[in-house]
Amino acid sequence: MRILCLNANTTEYVTRTVGDAMRETLGESATVVDATPTFGPMVIKTRLDHAVATHAVVDTAAHHTNVDAIMLAVSFDTGRDALREALDIPVVGMSEASVAMARLVGGRIGYVSMGALVTQLYYETLGHCDLIRDMAGWEALEAPSAYRPGEKSELDALLQGAVQRLADLGADVVVLLGAVLAGSARRVQEKCPLPLIDGGQAGALMARAMVDLGVPKPRTGTYSARSSDGLQGVSQALAALQRPLD
Repeated sequence: MRILCLNANTTEYVTRTVGDAMRETLGESATVVDATPTFGPMVIKTRLDHAVATHAVVDTAAHHTNVDAIMLAVSFDTGRDALREALDIPVVGMSEASVAMARLVGGRIGYVSMGALVTQLYYETLGHCDLIRDMAGWEALEAPSAYRPGEKSELDALLQGAVQRLADLGADVVVLLGAVLAGSARRVQEKCPLPLIDGGQAGALMARAMVDLGVPKPRTGTYSARSSDGLQGVSQALAALQRPLD
């Protein structure tokens, strides 16, 4: 089984962070293939960034066809719906997977993300997850060190403090949103009072499960749609995804 760890920004460190978390989670049950776009934002912070990153992630996926599933290594699940429509393989967003797994734990969910600036973008892009329904609270951390290699003690201390504050608000489980937080749950779980779910782990397991279940692509409905008009000014690989309508 081959699972594509598909980032939507151009920061290879983010791709490696998620890919390493996926490999640690899946072990020998799957081969994880890392993929980073060659254009677009270094980090998604605005709606414009997100719009450009959607093109970048779809184009990158079009150039990696020899995989059994895709796990979107981006906290906004960028390009998820477009790829589900265009491809015949499972496409899993790391954040939607985290929310789904947290709800299997049960109770109220606390969220930790990186950067207060992007909180509204989370609400907009993850609206389909109905975040408000069972949300206990939200902690947006400012930790530039999370985006570069090196020692993570400062980040881990911030995470522990955020989880404690969410526990004080009545959370039962905490979702660590953000690709750069993939793998963090393993580092800090023992020092935290609540179970932690991060997207590198949850997304990897969900993608593997979808492949194991043999979930087919819908033959009818909106995700089976194809455009017959074609795409202009894009890569040949991306244009090839636009198959004619039957």
